[in-house]
This record gives sequence, structure tokens and C-alpha cells, in this order.
Amino acid sequence: MNTRNGNEPRKVIVKTMTVNRGVDDVFNFFENIKNMEIGGAIKSVTKGEDDWWTFEHIVSGKSKIQSRTNKEFGILDHVFVGGGIKWNVYVRVVPNQNGSTTTWTFIRPDGLSDEDFESQLKGYDSEIAGWTRVLNQG
Repeated sequence: MNTRNGNEPRKVIVKTMTVNRGVDDVFNFFENIKNMEIGGAIKSVTKGEDDWWTFEHIVSGKSKIQSRTNKEFGILDHVFVGGGIKWNVYVRVVPNQNGSTTTWTFIRPDGLSDEDFESQLKGYDSEIAGWTRVLNQG
């Protein structure tokens, strides 16, 4: 019996970063979207008047992002729109001894197959490496 209705859970990819900086430092770093340029996938970040940041993305081209943050709970969720696709990304920064751990939860958006979804996120590890390097130096 087929009970699929198109609302089944989708493929999820979770990325993590652990650094020797506290939650406040990491939260403040990522709250400023311009700092995400350090990861290497985006450039020419500018903030618009409508709370959207626009930039050039190496895969998606002209793109934009809007944050939905709550510092008290370490929430840095955002909506990313690029390449004709809208992504909801769920980001948390949590304490980890004298440092912190950040997680990015990506749920496959409409318009991508599981394979394309995985392919789109392959480069994210190198972005995380760039952010880790900068945060651990500071």
C-alpha cells in the first residue's frame, strides 16, 4: 500500500564546526553576513534596506540571504535564495567547554534531487575550514 503524500521527511545534511572561541564571539561573527566571505564561496556582500544581504555565490551566482537570529538561544537561522532555489538553513551555536560548536542543518529544498543536494554542499567543508582558521586565531 502506497501511503506517500509528498510530505515525507527529506534528506538532511548536518555540518559542524568546533572552535576555541565562546558562543558570543562566534554568534557575533556570523551575525555579520559580511564575515561569511572568509569562507570563500561568496563575495561582494552588501546589506540592503529590507534586511536581506546580497552577494555573488560561486555556485548560485547572484544570491541573497536573510537572518533570523536569537542571541539568547544561539540561533542564527537564515533563508538563502540563489540559483532559483530557496533554502531554509537552521544554525545553532552552543557552548562546548572553553569553546563552542556551531551546527548547520540543511534540509533538501524543492528543486534539487538528493544527489544535487549533496553536490551543492560538498564545498561547505572548505568554507567551515576558513571560518575555523579565522575564529581560532582571534
